[in-house]
Amino acid sequence: MTVDDLEIFNQMPFLFWVKDEEGRYVWGNKAICDLAKQDIVGKKDAELPWSTDAGMLRADDKKVLETGEPLFVHETVNDSNRGKVTLSVCKFIGDLNGKKHAFGISFVIP
Repeated sequence: MTVDDLEIFNQMPFLFWVKDEEGRYVWGNKAICDLAKQDIVGKKDAELPWSTDAGMLRADDKKVLETGEPLFVHETVNDSNRGKVTLSVCKFIGDLNGKKHAFGISFVIP
């Protein structure tokens, strides 16, 4: 799979992203970029509006990368274009450009 293959996810109303093993976003769909009020590609959670929650987000990413098992959790980010939001999240391992990455999909819990 390549970054070009991910373009279809820009059409969905859910947040969808891909992070490398260092926690840097290598791709994010329109929904997550809208939540951040900026393009997230090339940034880590600590560089985004929800930086105060970066440690918790990174810990969940690491768990998925270390175990290889999908993770289903609720994550709260305190700063976004919608203020504080709770997300229902699934994180999982995937291959992008021949390398292991953490993929995520989530939606805001109303």
